[in-house]
Amino acid sequence: MSQWLILLAIVPLSCLQLTKIYKTRNRWMLNGIAFGAVVAPISFGLLKLTYIPVIGKILGLVGLVANLTHGSVGYFCLVGSGILEPGAVITGSQLMLINLVNGVLFAFCYGMIGYSVDRKLETVQGRMDAGIARL
Repeated sequence: MSQWLILLAIVPLSCLQLTKIYKTRNRWMLNGIAFGAVVAPISFGLLKLTYIPVIGKILGLVGLVANLTHGSVGYFCLVGSGILEPGAVITGSQLMLINLVNGVLFAFCYGMIGYSVDRKLETVQGRMDAGIARL
């Protein structure tokens, strides 16, 4: 059932297409927020594909690497705040809470990275426009 989490990849892909079509000003910030909100559940869904013989092993390896970097942050935040007990078995509702915390944290982080990319592209475009105006 957790393989259906991969369908969450539609969110950042559709955000990428919509920001390209409508030419929004903060394109990469919006894409970073959309990607960060769903990266932890998608990595968990990819991790569950290891039962497929060849391609599933590769996707499972990608999911493992992504889950090692994105999956534990929310857990440690919740354990550090005292909401979860360290070393206890995680139930489904607790896993959902962990993924919600991961979504908020990584949406903020990737949104800030996208914001800085937008500002950098804006200054580069401004310099190019100034260079063209001088000609």
